[in-house]
Amino acid sequence: MPEATKPPVINKKPAPIPQTDTSLGDDKATRNFVFAMVALTLLMLIVGGATLYWLIGRYVYQTNQNKAQDETIELLEKKKQDIAALKPNFDAIKTPGPNGKSEADLILNAMPTDEGFREFVGMIENMAQKTNVRVSSLSKPGGGAGGTAAALNSAVALPSGVQSSQVSVPVEGSFDNVIAFLKATENSSRVMDFVSMSIGSTTGNISVSPTFKIYWQAPANIQPTQRELQ
Repeated sequence: MPEATKPPVINKKPAPIPQTDTSLGDDKATRNFVFAMVALTLLMLIVGGATLYWLIGRYVYQTNQNKAQDETIELLEKKKQDIAALKPNFDAIKTPGPNGKSEADLILNAMPTDEGFREFVGMIENMAQKTNVRVSSLSKPGGGAGGTAAALNSAVALPSGVQSSQVSVPVEGSFDNVIAFLKATENSSRVMDFVSMSIGSTTGNISVSPTFKIYWQAPANIQPTQRELQ
């Protein structure tokens, strides 16, 4: 039998693209377009991510601001209710008594809202005049924050907002008059503590220099507050 003829092998290699100026220009333009699109896509992703991050941050910040404002409103409403409840008592202590002074005046005299050093000097001079003793210039030992060793050893923690300073009061007079002056300081309407005292003598008189600690408390801050929520 005659042998079967084999089909001819067909070369399927792609035909080469002509390397013309036009084809090379198109190829370069295509590559540049692809690169540009990739770069634009990456840029859009970066800008979009940054914008989303900023929007989320603003949302969280505004949410916290709203919560803080809500709490502030609640505090104001509570303070308003508390003030309304306390108003009858406030009116009562502001009403002058038989002596012409109200309870509020007595309270502020006992615990003023500032050091009130000038008022303290006036009170001491009034006591000295009534007890017939002579008071020299008042001074603050240790610059008002220190004092004698005995005063430092007996120091105790003060309540929140309460401040104190020490004042020395040099007094000279007869024995009975000095004793009367010291008793008058014990009955003082202003809150003060006896810290220490030095004693000397002159011709016919005695001289003492007691040191007192006076107190005051700044008025409470009732202004509304607003805080950032974390």
